Amino acid sequence: MKKKILIPIDGTERGMKSIEYVKNIASPEDASIILLMVREDMGVARAELDYKLAEDEIIPILNDAANQLPGYDVRTIVAFARAAEHILDISESEKVDMIVMTKSTRKGWHRMIGSVTAHVVKYASCMVVIVPEL
Repeated sequence: MKKKILIPIDGTERGMKSIEYVKNIASPEDASIILLMVREDMGVARAELDYKLAEDEIIPILNDAANQLPGYDVRTIVAFARAAEHILDISESEKVDMIVMTKSTRKGWHRMIGSVTAHVVKYASCMVVIVPEL
């Protein structure tokens, strides 16, 4: 049975390193991939703008990421929500075996690995791999 791997991406070059990491640890025969891109939810008034943003910016980034995984079973998810909580929600609802992510870009008291990443590591019920910056 294939392992289910969740890769949250943010569209940055650093964020895409998670894809390379997964390709090094799991073959297309061993893993199915969920690519998740979460943008902060701006409320109901922003719904139309969020949809336009997804069409214009997010979907092309996810498609580019999926194209970097030839041969893998890849699914993409776009969400407008709180990033850390939604990553955890998807990991639970999809019963993923592993989350592979880079440190988040937010600043603050979790600067070493990022606040989103720190929250996911603390509360995830599956293995979380943080891909180092090289």
